[in-house]
Amino acid sequence: MISADRPRAALNMENPSIVYRYNDGLYINLTNRCPTACSFCIKNKWGMEYRGSNLDLGGTEPSPAEVIALARKEWETAPFSELVFCGYGEPTMRLEALLACARLIKTGRAESVPRGMRIRLNTNGLANAVWGRNVVLEMKGLIDSVHVSLNTADPDQWKALMRPMDPWAASGFEKVKEFIREAALLLPETFATAVDNGETDLEKFKDLAARLGAEPRIRPRLDDEVIA
Repeated sequence: MISADRPRAALNMENPSIVYRYNDGLYINLTNRCPTACSFCIKNKWGMEYRGSNLDLGGTEPSPAEVIALARKEWETAPFSELVFCGYGEPTMRLEALLACARLIKTGRAESVPRGMRIRLNTNGLANAVWGRNVVLEMKGLIDSVHVSLNTADPDQWKALMRPMDPWAASGFEKVKEFIREAALLLPETFATAVDNGETDLEKFKDLAARLGAEPRIRPRLDDEVIA
């Protein structure tokens, strides 16, 4: 077993991972850009590594064609149950690439990857704020499940936990709630998630998630994990 604090040099970090496996899913690492610097984000402590995969893209970002080619290769090696947009960055910062990848899957143009493949998005929910429009409308029919990192029912605590960049700090919490409401109306499955940090009022969080139309989900802290 290797602890979460193991040095980067001890790992196989030669090439960045655009796709990586976790449980039964294939995860897509589209970008390292993010409009938040979450206090609980593990990427710095883990040296941009995640369970043996190097998620540091080094300033480059994959094209949809590259992502789909890698997904096909992974499927032919061993099938997976879902495709998840989630890496060490906010996937919706590359909204057009995300939607293009999902469209290639859903229209059957990913060849060996089934067009019925479940597609999930893990997000901080700031896409509407970043792009200045309701992007959930563009996800309808392409994204089957969205997990939104809401983390609290308190706007001040949200700022402290999520540490959003200045353009989105003032209205960010309300924009995340707006995104969740829209996703709950338009997408098949919407979860609002919170990290169990010992400080958040989880009952108030669950109540807010329910009022927004989402299923609440509590996540453990990653920095206490021991990784094989």
